[in-house]
Amino acid sequence: MRVARHLAAAATLVVVAGLDCHQTDTAAPVPRVAPAGPSARFYGALAPYGTWIDDAAYGWVWLPSPAIVGADFFPYMTGGRWLYTDAGWMFDSSYSWGWAPFHYGRWAFDAGVGWMWVPGDAWGPAWVDWRWNAGYVGWAPLPPRMVGVREEPRSHWLVVAAGDLTRPQLAGHIQPNELGQVVFADNAAHPAAHPGGRSGPPADVVGRPQPPVHLPPPPQSGELVRSHVAGDTVEHTPFVESKQAPAATAFPHNPPEFPLHTMRPHTTHAPVFDVPHGGGGHSRGGRRR
Repeated sequence: MRVARHLAAAATLVVVAGLDCHQTDTAAPVPRVAPAGPSARFYGALAPYGTWIDDAAYGWVWLPSPAIVGADFFPYMTGGRWLYTDAGWMFDSSYSWGWAPFHYGRWAFDAGVGWMWVPGDAWGPAWVDWRWNAGYVGWAPLPPRMVGVREEPRSHWLVVAAGDLTRPQLAGHIQPNELGQVVFADNAAHPAAHPGGRSGPPADVVGRPQPPVHLPPPPQSGELVRSHVAGDTVEHTPFVESKQAPAATAFPHNPPEFPLHTMRPHTTHAPVFDVPHGGGGHSRGGRRR
């Protein structure tokens, strides 16, 4: 149903775009809606690199452009590397805009458009769940929390040999499902800590212990920060938010072709471990927390 809804929305966008380009004085005005909440804080910074859409379940969400990230984009794999810090594993993105969607908010996969980033205000090294066992490490983006949904949250998992976790290019090292299933065995380990804090396997699990990079806590004032590695430490630089409210729009910025992203092979849709905690998302109509 969501595929059909998004395809219908895409067709509507084409029509609306055509009307907008040839609008006359007698044409009826098109309703316009502006982002609100956390989405408004990130709107201007991410608009040049993807598409914002108003999703029925999550509100305003952002989809990275396939021209920039590729059609096989996968959060916390594409365009970055895993960095071991004294506060757990951090995803160090190589994209100039990576400070936002890999450290704030959460990711959801939709068969109609692919990966959608749902903005949030809480900073974390990486909003993922981890498993490790028998020489393999797996991780999965944490999906947005949905109020009233009782079943165990699920996400898409990637698994690599433990020694490959720190490689700068992970795409060629993802294990097939029959090997990746080892991280879901009864004896597999996963952290019980909040995913926004210390998380991931101990350094010796990856087969070659490494000195950790220092990761200081981000400011507690609620301001957004850009995080980047500087030598043997991570620096948090305040992000100067635009004081001008996002412009209302009749249709998404750069309407995408559908589907936008396709699911990579060797991914497993399986439960994730998540603990109740405020932050990492905002509510829309009481449906999401």
